[in-house]
Amino acid sequence: MPLRSSPVSAEILPGLHLDSRRALWLPASRLLVVADLHWGYATTHRARGNLLPMWGDEELATALTALIADYQPASLLWLGDSLHALAGRAPAEAFIAASPVPITLIAGNHDARWRASTLTFLHLGPHFFHHGDSPPAIPAGALEIVGHHHPSFLWWDGAGTRLKVPALVAGPRRLILPAFSPWAAGTPWNARLAPDETLWAVTPKRVFAIAPIRPPSASIS
Repeated sequence: MPLRSSPVSAEILPGLHLDSRRALWLPASRLLVVADLHWGYATTHRARGNLLPMWGDEELATALTALIADYQPASLLWLGDSLHALAGRAPAEAFIAASPVPITLIAGNHDARWRASTLTFLHLGPHFFHHGDSPPAIPAGALEIVGHHHPSFLWWDGAGTRLKVPALVAGPRRLILPAFSPWAAGTPWNARLAPDETLWAVTPKRVFAIAPIRPPSASIS
């Protein structure tokens, strides 16, 4: 199916496409997957006395709406940590109520006490989805698809310039999705890759695999 706004994407494994907006597309099942949205991040922090700008929820809604328009999925899957905390649930619930496609919610560690999120995993064909904070038993031969870790790629030029971008970790047995939240800083994954894994950097105009590269200091964050 042609995409109306021509987003950038790459097929990272057969039948699995990574969109530059940090979403995973499975065309065979017409499933669109995002992880770690952290709805209500600013609201939650402001309720705790941290006066962050009221930003992020509208950006989440805009990005999801554009993805739905482009891919016309049969369903969406939010792969855990849909909320940052229960105090920020209102915009998430409003989006779910207005969504033109059904949304399946997998519970993450940040979703405690949110009654809308009850599933702990979803086994769909060869793919086994869960949040990643407390791994269940993985069915034999299934590809594990998780969030939770907020992977990123860290680049530096040796002269003081450093750049960190969201990333996806792809291996023969596991995928770790980038965080969908615009607030997510990301955990550098350069030195964490297993020998059989590939790190895919995600930028607004390019999705690309990178060769193994280690940061100059373990203290970089």
